[in-house]
Amino acid sequence: MTQPGDDSSAQPRYAVVVVHTRVQRRVTSPVEAPPDEEDVSHLTRAFHYAVPERLAGEVRLGQLVWVPFGKRYLQGVIVAFDEHAPVESTRDLDQIVDPEPVLSAVHLELAHWISEYYLTPIHQVVLMMLPPGVAQEVDVVVEALPQTAPEKATAAQARILSLLQRDGPLTLRQLAARARQKNYRSVVDQLVHHGWAAKRVRIRPPAVRPKLEPVVRAPSARSAEGDSLPRAPRQRQALEYLAGRAAGNSDWVPLAEAAEGAGVSPAAFRALAAKGLVELSQRQVWRDPLAGQSFVPVTPPELTPDQEAVWRVIARDLEAPQGRPFLLQGVTGSGKTEIYLRAVQRVLAQGRSAIVLVPEIALTPQTIRRFGARFPATLAVWHSRLSAGERYDQWQRMRSGELRLVVGSRSALFSPVRDLGLVILDEEHESSYKQPRAPRYHARDVALRLAALSGATCMLGSATPALESAYRAERGEWVHLVMPRRVMAHRRALEDQARQLQRVSTRYQALLDGPEEAMYTDLPPVEVVDMRAELRAGNRSIFSRPLKRAMDVALAAGEQIILFLNRRGDATFILCRDCGYVLKCPRCDVPLTYHSAVDDLICHHCNYITFLPPQCPSCWGGRIRFFGLGTQRVERIVNEEYPQARVVRWDLDTTGGKMDHERILDRFIRGEADIMIGTQMIAKGLDLPRVTLVGVITADTMINLPDLRAGERTFQLLTQVAGRAGRSILGGRVIVQTYAPEHPAVQAARTHDYEGFYRREIAFRREHWYPPMSQLVRLIYVGTSEESARRQAERLYRALTLKIARLGLEELGLIGPAPAFFPRLRGKWRWHIVVRGKEPARLLRDMQLPLGWRVDVDPVSLL
Repeated sequence: MTQPGDDSSAQPRYAVVVVHTRVQRRVTSPVEAPPDEEDVSHLTRAFHYAVPERLAGEVRLGQLVWVPFGKRYLQGVIVAFDEHAPVESTRDLDQIVDPEPVLSAVHLELAHWISEYYLTPIHQVVLMMLPPGVAQEVDVVVEALPQTAPEKATAAQARILSLLQRDGPLTLRQLAARARQKNYRSVVDQLVHHGWAAKRVRIRPPAVRPKLEPVVRAPSARSAEGDSLPRAPRQRQALEYLAGRAAGNSDWVPLAEAAEGAGVSPAAFRALAAKGLVELSQRQVWRDPLAGQSFVPVTPPELTPDQEAVWRVIARDLEAPQGRPFLLQGVTGSGKTEIYLRAVQRVLAQGRSAIVLVPEIALTPQTIRRFGARFPATLAVWHSRLSAGERYDQWQRMRSGELRLVVGSRSALFSPVRDLGLVILDEEHESSYKQPRAPRYHARDVALRLAALSGATCMLGSATPALESAYRAERGEWVHLVMPRRVMAHRRALEDQARQLQRVSTRYQALLDGPEEAMYTDLPPVEVVDMRAELRAGNRSIFSRPLKRAMDVALAAGEQIILFLNRRGDATFILCRDCGYVLKCPRCDVPLTYHSAVDDLICHHCNYITFLPPQCPSCWGGRIRFFGLGTQRVERIVNEEYPQARVVRWDLDTTGGKMDHERILDRFIRGEADIMIGTQMIAKGLDLPRVTLVGVITADTMINLPDLRAGERTFQLLTQVAGRAGRSILGGRVIVQTYAPEHPAVQAARTHDYEGFYRREIAFRREHWYPPMSQLVRLIYVGTSEESARRQAERLYRALTLKIARLGLEELGLIGPAPAFFPRLRGKWRWHIVVRGKEPARLLRDMQLPLGWRVDVDPVSLL
């Protein structure tokens, strides 16, 4: 079989096509089942089609094609060529949709790698890579042939034939709605068989199409003179406006703009066009997510000695890539973004392209500002908040080579940029880089593979690298670059900060008076408060005494505060104090969270919503109480205790709109809010110079989860959120409230000690043979009953145990079977098994797993 990247010049006999359709699940994948809440799935195979003579020399890898499929007519993507077919009889490719491939050879090779590594059917990977609006579907249209109704027709045949004769050609979908009989399809086939009706295929227009706007061409100078002027005053006014605007130029003007400028309706221009005095046409308008944004050009700052040392190493690789990724470990505020900007500038100057990934949409606005200030003309944005039209247009402009710098979330990896030269993952440790549904890829590993296939440089940056990344760097697989000091600024930047903030800290006055060179500052001090001691002292507030005092000082000084809590809502569970009943989601069997803003109980797993009952549903008692803490409750308490403070909340509940992230961030940056309350999205990479105090309301929500990465995530999140403070001349401090102040993750975060945390955690992982010493594959069964889920899990466990023994794979081990931490989600029961060892995927590649099993290679969570 000819794979992507092969240079076979011979005309292939067969094209291997991934078909784009949704069908009832009849054949299961070897390792994958339909996603949650879906009864259908795409086909799990690619199919061989013969290449006909008329298409010889035209077919190419990655093209979108039309193919016959059973009785249907479908689109597909050519993913490979073959000289032999696995069946005796094959059908021909029908036609090519677009001679330009929708997927490049590199992306097809990447798709094959993702399919093999993550045990995912190739169709799911390929269809994930397609942009919106590219694929089309067809309707089957039925029409009656011109003749009288036959006498021998049955009642059902006569009824549908009469419907077709009366209403004209109808699609099968329209016919089903109007005929209202279950066997309408078989009746239609009978009509076609007897020659009383005919079926034909009609291609639906694309779901997303280019946006067109009407334009008018300005007239020549001669056409606006003398007798050629129309008598109608509005038409004359419109013509004179165009003549004056164009002054003989033949450029097109948007019709709406011309009508507004002339003070007439568009009808006046249409009347002129009917008289041949002007031309009307249409032109494509790009739906640009950056439209209306203005980027202020900035002068790149001089590099600090730490940055300069790192940049020299990266610059050499950009000129001649050596194939080894870079792990750029820099403390928060060390200037990693400036290294990214320099690298992008170098790559664009070479005529190549770059992809920059951020883990959260919340980070996108600030990242766009930084990159847009340097590269406004070639910047593309790619994330899930874009409309389908914006994604379609961005994809087209990237494929044409007009846009060569892409900033976005994990799916930006599949952007069709030309000649990729650089891939950057900022905050590479973030778990949001893992795709939650099939194909369950991790953007970090896919980025490494994409860079290797493209001959590009790959940079992964973080203040707190994932243990797997640090381990690979320690072993020499990656180049480890370190920037251990936080950059304050150059004198010019310090003076700008002083003017903007209208305050100069005594601590940094010496810096302003110092030499003209890069300046460093310490990371903010972190104070850990034992909330057990606060309770013993009689303090039952959510704010410890040190945090309360620090908030008073910061607000009095006109500075900004961030309060972090990794739970949204008002109360995390509702309990009856008479009988102990906890209100739970009926579909997920987890406690419902109370949201005071809407006065509802909401499940954060399936979005089930119900009202707050006035009495206990179990004992009808009235002593229902709220327990736990969420961002809504913190906001309410802050407003009560600091009524003069301006408060914003940044969590999933306040960012449902397309521009909500940017709106909240802009408001805080402009100083229109004093306190920001938020979940983990505020802890990632934001540069907020007015923030002098960060308060972690509770660090305990993450520590005690039964997950092997619980300690790692706690340390990373505390370190990252602490890094939001002290990023200007004002300085800063961090206060962490916890009931477990002695926990190693909390202590390491207190001293910003990544190296110490890494050594302790890697020893724990080595002792228990956890990643990165081994690899995990998680098998999750999702069933309709608890008993069936248990039986299926035990059955698979026995099969895997026997196969390990039969093949002698002693280095592989099984954990489980056991109920998942959340045993019931969305009405389905869940049991899981974890395969641990070296290359555990080899145990599963040739196995037929029953319907209901899901496979997660390299899971980031075992919950």
